[in-house]
Amino acid sequence: MPLSIGAIGFGRHFRRSLLPNLLGCERFTLSAIAEKDPVTRAEAASRFPGLPVLGDAKEIFESDVDAILISTHPAGHVELTRAALNAGKHVFVEKPLGTNPEAVRDLSRLARRTNKVVAVGTMWRHAPAHRLVDQWLTEHQAAVRLLDISVTFPAVYARDGWDLGAEELAFYDMFIHPVDWARHLLGDIGHVDAVRLAGTRPGEVATSIRLLSPSGDAAATINAATGSHAYQVSAWLHTTTGDLLEVDTKDRLRVTTAPAWSGTEGSLRDRATLGWEAGQLYRGWARKGYAEELAAFADRVESCTASGDPVSDELDGAAHTLEIIGRCLAPTGAA
Repeated sequence: MPLSIGAIGFGRHFRRSLLPNLLGCERFTLSAIAEKDPVTRAEAASRFPGLPVLGDAKEIFESDVDAILISTHPAGHVELTRAALNAGKHVFVEKPLGTNPEAVRDLSRLARRTNKVVAVGTMWRHAPAHRLVDQWLTEHQAAVRLLDISVTFPAVYARDGWDLGAEELAFYDMFIHPVDWARHLLGDIGHVDAVRLAGTRPGEVATSIRLLSPSGDAAATINAATGSHAYQVSAWLHTTTGDLLEVDTKDRLRVTTAPAWSGTEGSLRDRATLGWEAGQLYRGWARKGYAEELAAFADRVESCTASGDPVSDELDGAAHTLEIIGRCLAPTGAA
C-alpha cells in the first residue's frame, strides 16, 4: 500500500525536480501540500484540484499522512524537521539541513526517540552509477584509497532570509554534494584543508579541497567551481585492491580491474575493463539520483514500520558533512 506523504513547499526546486519523481514513484501518494506564498499556493491548487493545499505547515503535521517532504527555504529545514518528528511523521528533507552540525545531531537523537526515519536529499549517493560503485566495493571487499572529484556547477544565487555570502552558499548548496559523497566513500574524515581560488568573473566561487581519513590511509581531492555553463562531474576512484573506477557525469561507469601482461615490450598491459552506461529507459527526472533517493526513503520507512527501528539514521552522516564544510570555510582553510 502506498505511503501517504504531505509536501511542505511548492517552490521551483520541488516543482522541477522532486515533484515529477514523487508522482512517478508508486510507493507514495501525494496527500496534501502546504505553501505559505499565496501566489505559489494558488498555482499548486490549480495543478492539483481536489487535493488539500494549505497555507500553514501545522495543518499537515496534524493530518494523518505517514511522511512529510520538506523542500522550503533552507533556513527553516531544522525546525520543520523537528516539528514533523514531534508530530510522529517520517521525514524527507532537502539539503542542506541547515549549517549547524549540533542541531542536526539533536535531530538524530529525536529521530531515534520517536522511531522515525529522516532522509536528507543529498542525492549524489543515490545516483545509479554511484550505487554501482558501492555494490562493486562491497562485492570485492575493497575500499577507496584515492578519490579525485572534479565538478562544475552553475552560478550560485542568494536566498532571501539566509544570511550567507556567495562562498558559503556555494559550499552549503552545491559543493555539499561532492563533500557528502566523498565522506560516504571514505568514512570518517580526519584532516580537512581547502584552498580558495581567486575568482575571474563576478560571483564565481572555486575551491580545491583535500580530505584525509583519520588513519591517513585514504584521501580525497575535490576541485569544484560555480559559474560554469555546464553541470559536469568526473570522478576517479583508486581502490585498496589496485583497481580503478571512473565515473563520468553519473551517466557512465568504467572499471579497470587487475590487468594481465600482454607479453609485449614497453610494459604494455591489456586493460580488463567493465563498462556501464545509463540507458534510454532511465526514469529519473531532472538529474540522476532524485528518483532513487525517494525510493530509498520508502524502503527505510517500510523497514522501520515493520521492525520499529529507524534503521541507519542518515543524520549523523549529514552532521559530519556539515562539520567538514565548516572546516573548509574556516579562515585558515584548514583544521
